[in-house]
Amino acid sequence: MGRILCGLLLTLCVAIPVFAQVRTAKGKPAPPPPAAPRAAYNSTAKDTTPFNCDQYRRHPHPMMMGYCNSIENMTLQNEARRAGRPAPSSSVIVLPGLGAPEAKQLGYACVGGQAFKRLSNGWEQVHAPDGGWQRCQGG
Repeated sequence: MGRILCGLLLTLCVAIPVFAQVRTAKGKPAPPPPAAPRAAYNSTAKDTTPFNCDQYRRHPHPMMMGYCNSIENMTLQNEARRAGRPAPSSSVIVLPGLGAPEAKQLGYACVGGQAFKRLSNGWEQVHAPDGGWQRCQGG
């Protein structure tokens, strides 16, 4: 009886550590899916004159509106260059809006701050003489 008890005790002492070492297989958690790259900020998305430099037209200092325009132009062109987009022009012209009788007669229209020229089968974006796409007001 002592031998059986001793054998059972020995089996129990060996079996407990063996079962304690059994683990379930767990790998590393799956990495999260890569995030889609964010588009670069676009100041001209809503308005091609985001600084609203016309507010300085009656400023006491006569150079304030020109200063605002130069800072706005530099900002928009640098932003477009960093984002790899075509740069806007430094000049802003006044054109009638798309659908206006003046736009049909003139052949040019302002759509979302961008100047467009009428073609026989649609519209073409206008390039400014100083480079880039022509910005406009009035549409």
